[in-house]
Amino acid sequence: MSLDKLDKNSITNISTYLFDEFIKNSEKYKNVQYFRRSPGGKLLMFKIMQKYFLNERLCVEELIRQVPTHIASRLSLFSMIDTAVKKGIIEKKSLNPSDKRKKHVIPTDSFVKEYKDWLNHYVSEINSRSEEHTSELQSRLHLVCRL
Repeated sequence: MSLDKLDKNSITNISTYLFDEFIKNSEKYKNVQYFRRSPGGKLLMFKIMQKYFLNERLCVEELIRQVPTHIASRLSLFSMIDTAVKKGIIEKKSLNPSDKRKKHVIPTDSFVKEYKDWLNHYVSEINSRSEEHTSELQSRLHLVCRL
């Protein structure tokens, strides 16, 4: 749905929801919140989870390269990854015994579970708000048709 088709009230409601969701779920989903605190972190999280659910390997260097430098510096991304490892959110593992330098990023089981819970909650909230908006539009249309 295009924002051009939304009225001011709908845009206000969606903006309020997104703001409130961020504040409320920052406490509930601590590992997700760790990455959501910056644009670069969000991109790291989405790419880590995308590769995880596709069952594809993702090395640290490849992950860093996929985030544009105008969004986050390489240093800040390396730092964020290292801190996430220390916090037990992700793991860095050498999957090739002959090359210990190449480390792959793997989300921990607890992070995967939390991410899925957060995403399910987020999508269901968006869907329910979309249904409310649709029924509101249908009610207005019905009223106009009756006139």
